[in-house]
Amino acid sequence: MYRRLAWHNLRHNSKFYLPYLFTIMGTAAVFYIMTALASAGDLPAQLRYAYLSMFMTIGVFVVGLFTIIFLFYTNAFLMKRRKKELGLYNVLGMGKAHIGRVLAWETLYIGLAGIVGGIAFGMLFHRLVAMLVYKVIQFSVGFTFYICWSGILATVCLFGAVLLLNLIYNLLTMLRQSPVAMMREGSAGEKEPKTRWLLAILGVLCLGGGYAIALRTKNAIEALSLYFVAVFLVIIGTYCLFTAGSIALLKILKKNKRYYYQTQHFISVSGMLYRMKRNAVGLANICILSTMVLVMISGTLSLYLGTEDIAVRQTPADWVSILRYNPDEGDQPDFAALERRIAETAQSQGLEVTESQSFTGMERTFYVQGDQLQLKPSEQNGILTWDADVSCQFLSAADYTALTGVPVTLKPGELAVCDPEGLLPDQGQLVFNAFVSDPEPGETYTDGGVLDYVVTQRLTEIPNTGGWFPMVGASNVIGENHCCIVVDSFETMLDLFSRIYGAYGHTNNCGYLQWGLFTNLSGSRQEKLDAYLNTFGSFETSPDFTNTGSWEWFSTDSQQQGMAEYYSMNGGFFFLGVFLGILFLMATVLIIYYKQVSEGYEDRQRFQIMQKVGLERQQIRRSINGQLLAVFFLPLLAAAVHVAFDFRLMVQLLQLFCMDNVGLTTLCTLASFSVFTVFYVLVYRVTAKAYYKIVA
Repeated sequence: MYRRLAWHNLRHNSKFYLPYLFTIMGTAAVFYIMTALASAGDLPAQLRYAYLSMFMTIGVFVVGLFTIIFLFYTNAFLMKRRKKELGLYNVLGMGKAHIGRVLAWETLYIGLAGIVGGIAFGMLFHRLVAMLVYKVIQFSVGFTFYICWSGILATVCLFGAVLLLNLIYNLLTMLRQSPVAMMREGSAGEKEPKTRWLLAILGVLCLGGGYAIALRTKNAIEALSLYFVAVFLVIIGTYCLFTAGSIALLKILKKNKRYYYQTQHFISVSGMLYRMKRNAVGLANICILSTMVLVMISGTLSLYLGTEDIAVRQTPADWVSILRYNPDEGDQPDFAALERRIAETAQSQGLEVTESQSFTGMERTFYVQGDQLQLKPSEQNGILTWDADVSCQFLSAADYTALTGVPVTLKPGELAVCDPEGLLPDQGQLVFNAFVSDPEPGETYTDGGVLDYVVTQRLTEIPNTGGWFPMVGASNVIGENHCCIVVDSFETMLDLFSRIYGAYGHTNNCGYLQWGLFTNLSGSRQEKLDAYLNTFGSFETSPDFTNTGSWEWFSTDSQQQGMAEYYSMNGGFFFLGVFLGILFLMATVLIIYYKQVSEGYEDRQRFQIMQKVGLERQQIRRSINGQLLAVFFLPLLAAAVHVAFDFRLMVQLLQLFCMDNVGLTTLCTLASFSVFTVFYVLVYRVTAKAYYKIVA
């Protein structure tokens, strides 16, 4: 009897339980697929393939946490709708123990159908999803179908535990309430809520604080440290304003007699105010989930579409060679011999050098004190003082012109600077003061003297052809106070380096003189990558660089290898963002559906009374449309405002991944919002029809 009654109850309440069942199946399928991808055994043991496992492991954790929260939330909604029915069973003579057995059978039916169906769908779509993600990440390996037994076990344990806890919660709630209280539950929350000004003010302050953080952050590191603080404040502010702020606004509209005492406004305002406390929480949930969907998809999409641009800027040639030279290592490197050796290495792999460009540079932090640039801060009474610290990138005029195309002609003692912060004076001195004035025995610090300089040209471009020293324009974390200083010749730069080198006591703390070589090759992308892996891919195959001078460190990077790494990382982010976005979107649709159906049942009796007292059906329908439009699209409008303020933070966070194409990020955000809005309108039309069927 209990089994039959449970089955009858599920069929009778199919409007509520079918979406709940589909949600369990969908989340279970997503959880299984992510678990299977996280433990994929058919991938090579290489770093770029490890990204997939890492991202999917993150996805497993997020989906698992989301499942626990959302299924508890949905179960609470379902039980609120059914308490009147269960209370009636109790009044008619069915004991609470018997009702508990019925609930247990209902949970068993839902659990078996949802978990088994979810795993079945997960296994069915696992191969398709794997092929899609391999295509997005540009994996070259094939897919081998397999059953992930650990994924099945994890899915059964997680969803079984959540459903069991929901059942226990339902039983305890039923035991604590009397049949009369349960029957009245269906009408609970009908009292007009009070205006809570303190909560409304708290909401304004929290939302304003989150927005202020988004507008005041200056760089990627600061954005990373404050992002989750801003998110927390915006979430708190959203809940407070939807629950308390919306009620305060409706009370203000109600006091405006000229506005309120119109048929359409009277029904809409009073109807929304009558149950706003409960509705506001649902609207806030929809707003927050919509914001999460938009931010994740737009951010990961722009990062993925900008992958090639990131790779080219970080490694601007097919092969990029970097050499660090320290005079302690011996003779100066033979740069011409090194360039020939790179060309010979490419020829040994059947490729020809089509373009080659070399440059030399160095980096040093100077402390600005008046019109002086000093190697160390001034000390007064034991206190270090300086006006500003500047990270200076030094290049010769010839190399700067070759890298940027901007002609620069200088004489000895003249400088051309790109100083975005305007920190360097037009005329002053470079002070190479010894780092330690009283050295320990055996240590030698040479005072490099003072050089007068005059800035004869202000430049507008810091070379951004690479993310490594000395090019800072494409660096993944560009701090403040960066500048590029161009000197007249390579010999002048060598003189500056020797002064710095002596002032630091011939230690590595002085920095490095670096030589870079851009080499473009003939052949396809794969041929260039194979040539790199066959030569520079390991110590065993590395070219012989004897008789090319001395240096401390030398390496060659491949643009094609970097592009493969970036696609695997950014593609993994994109896939994870889309997957989680779809999951949150599914939750949003379910909340909207439940909200519309529950409001339909609550409004039906009231609108029937209005018809009986003489209100025209057309007026009622206009009032319903106005109320639904206002309530339904308010979360979308609030989500759009959240995304607009979050955009600056998102751009700064993307810089951590070397993505600074603001135009592309803007287009991706607008496209994501447009598509989401279209989908949101479609959901509105479908759920509004369900609402009208109930009310009519």
